[in-house]
Amino acid sequence: MAFSLGGGVLSGCSVLIDVDTKQCTTDADCEALGPAFVGATCEADLCVLPAAGAGGSDAGGAPGMEDDELVCETPEKSTEERVKYTFAPIYVVGSEPDDPEPFEIQACLPGDLDCTSPVYGPVMVNAGEPKDFLVPPGFQGYFFITNKDSLDALVFMGRPILQDTVGWNVTMPTPTLVKQLSVATSENVDTSLGLIIAVARDCDAVPLEGVKFTNSKEGLQFYFVNNFPDTSLMETAAQGAVGFANVPISTTTLRAQLPSGQELKEVIIRVKPNTASLVELFP
Repeated sequence: MAFSLGGGVLSGCSVLIDVDTKQCTTDADCEALGPAFVGATCEADLCVLPAAGAGGSDAGGAPGMEDDELVCETPEKSTEERVKYTFAPIYVVGSEPDDPEPFEIQACLPGDLDCTSPVYGPVMVNAGEPKDFLVPPGFQGYFFITNKDSLDALVFMGRPILQDTVGWNVTMPTPTLVKQLSVATSENVDTSLGLIIAVARDCDAVPLEGVKFTNSKEGLQFYFVNNFPDTSLMETAAQGAVGFANVPISTTTLRAQLPSGQELKEVIIRVKPNTASLVELFP
């Protein structure tokens, strides 16, 4: 099977980079996620609270309309010493190493650039196994993930973690997938420069279509369609995802604009060599 996107042909794979989120298959799965998800229902693989609820699918707030803008309610900050942020590192199906080793993951404060004093970890986590990371309420740092079989990853928080939250599973790009990305985009993707993957989401963490992204450090931009990059697109497709390759090593600001003209909250992230920088943007 072959796929043609952005002028390139990619053979032998069903997806390139998995940017989908799946929290649930039934309402019972949402109930099992904890107090932040009481009353949530499973819709399109995400736990969604009623509009009158205190939070969205990852405790971010229910969406509302005010002057035609998407407005998220801010949930109450937990009074517990620690809250859970839950996710799993994963490989794209077919890219798993023959003898996979666990990922080393630690939670780091924004100013701790080398994560010398993690707030949680390091811990070892097997691919595909969700892990509860205990972080202070209001945490808006990043997770540092390493494994010899993949690029490193910096997972930045697009909004503070105020309550127990289930995040998106983190796809760890392998060197082979980076080579395939070069083929799919018909461009040389240099791992010594930065790689960014971002997803635009509404208050309930549902991906947003029609969003235009900009990156202050530029780079090779592409949007995802069914987990494949397409350099010809000018806005997000149904998965709400964008990528930037060959980004100069530095900090960069990501901005995203809805079709209505409303801006999502901008984020400032870092890019490093041989590292994927991952983030979600919210209203």
